[in-house]
This record gives sequence, structure tokens and C-alpha cells, in this order.
Amino acid sequence: IGLLGPALIHHGTEAQRRRFIPPMLAGDEIWCQGFSGPGAGSDLAPLKTAASVDGDHFVLNGQKVWTTFGPWADWIFVLARTDSKDRYGGISFILVDMKSPGITITPINTLDDTPPGEQEINSVFFDNVKVPVENLVGKEGEGWTCAKYLLTFERGSAYAPSCRNALRKAREIAKMETVAGRPLADDPDYARKLADLEIQ
Repeated sequence: IGLLGPALIHHGTEAQRRRFIPPMLAGDEIWCQGFSGPGAGSDLAPLKTAASVDGDHFVLNGQKVWTTFGPWADWIFVLARTDSKDRYGGISFILVDMKSPGITITPINTLDDTPPGEQEINSVFFDNVKVPVENLVGKEGEGWTCAKYLLTFERGSAYAPSCRNALRKAREIAKMETVAGRPLADDPDYARKLADLEIQ
């Protein structure tokens, strides 16, 4: 909502805004971000994920890393190279259905103690993934312009991946700690405050 929403409002088509923003606001579709590639990090000049046009589809090949919420997302917004000769341009911003054939997600193990199967950070692989050309945001080759606009909102969101683990630990502690002879987890005021934090 806070990242892709403004980018679609500013750079998307009316059809894209009508298709994607309502389910985003309703919480019916979850998104993840596909910007960083192997060995590239925040520098998009060596971006290797590529998209070539084949009729009315892009064909997407490559890998994205550090993809938060990859296993649970319905859609991913991807920066892909559509012109191999233009090192700093030639990048396009494409919306991809995570249920598309050819997508594989693998977890990246981090230093926290996230239980297996709950890793939020992942790699996403694209193997000849077909994406309708109408899922291009902005014009072909202007993906970095769309991404820069989106990133102005990301830097203000201060998302911390450790929040999920901190909340899990708070729930565990609440089961062990007692107040007036009963578990803190059974205290309605504590449960409400914890639920508020989880919602935020």
C-alpha cells in the first residue's frame, strides 16, 4: 500500500489502478518487491533479470534476492532489463503474478532465530515466466524512473524485518510471565496492546 500504491497512482494506467489498488487496500492481495539481484544489491546497473517481448507477453528470466514475504505474496513488482545495451536505462517495471508457472521461491537463512518455513527473506527465481505486456508500469525502459519514485516512499517506511520475531518473543514471554497468579497472555489489556502492535 505504501510503496506500490503511490507508484501506480503516479505512473500506472487507469486500468492498473482499478485492478490492483482496491484489493491492495482491502488486504486481499499481498505484494513483495523484486529489485535486488545476485551481486547487485541496491546498484541496478549490473541488473541481470531480463524480460523480452514475445507477442503480447514479456518472458522473464533471472533471480531476485532479499525478497521479503516472498512465500506469502500474491504478486511481485519486478525491475527487469528490457534493453541489454543500455546499462543504466533499459530497465522496466513489471507486475508479476506469483502463481505464474516458472516461479520458484527459496528461503534465505538469516542470523535471527526464525523457525524453518517462516523465513520472510527469500530468493525468487524466474524461468521463462510469461507476463502480459499490460502489466508494464510506465513505458518500457523507464523502470528506474518508476522505482525512484517508489523508493521515496520506502525510505520513509522504516520497515524492520526483526519486528516479526520480536512480537513472537513477546507472545512466548507472555505465556511464561505471571501477573496476580495468572499468565500475562491471559490479561485482556496486554492481549489488546499486543494485537495493536501486530496490526501496525
